[in-house]
Amino acid sequence: MRGRIAFAVATLLVFALHWANAQSSSPTLMASGSFHCLWWSEAQMENLDPNSPPPKNTDVVIQKWEYSDPVGVPHPDVVDLVLEIRNMNEAPSPTLVAEISGQWRTGPISSEGKAAWGTRQPVKSLRLDAIPPGKAASVRIPIDIAGRVSELRAKKAWPWRFRALLTVRDAGSNKALLSREFSLPIHPGD
Repeated sequence: MRGRIAFAVATLLVFALHWANAQSSSPTLMASGSFHCLWWSEAQMENLDPNSPPPKNTDVVIQKWEYSDPVGVPHPDVVDLVLEIRNMNEAPSPTLVAEISGQWRTGPISSEGKAAWGTRQPVKSLRLDAIPPGKAASVRIPIDIAGRVSELRAKKAWPWRFRALLTVRDAGSNKALLSREFSLPIHPGD
């Protein structure tokens, strides 16, 4: 009986050590994402003439797209989804594949409550060279909000939200290492 217990304990220890080594050799990646656009700076918005505005050249992070104030609230035709994939390991990451898909939540312009998610569509897939320890790779992907608004307006519909899904895989094994979702509310305004 003691022999069987000792064997079981030894087997568990070997398994635990193997599992711990396998976990420590897996890349630890973190991802962040935000939506950016070019807009006017605070200084440019003072006494801004909407009929003759200066160029929009300030990179602004937005939490929502809303056509409620033609100057003060950013609502550009195109926003950029900016993704950062950071290697938290002490060794370089493997070569990676980043896949980004997008999905629109659309419905009647009169009722956000009746909106539903459409099918997920591929947006971009790219190969990333090994990321050094503690460093990050960045990707900037344009999202055409105005194009989607125009397409749906003819149907008296609205794109109430856009969400992107980022999946990062090991290019060698195709093993998924990370999956994150990023979402942007889109409001028609008052």
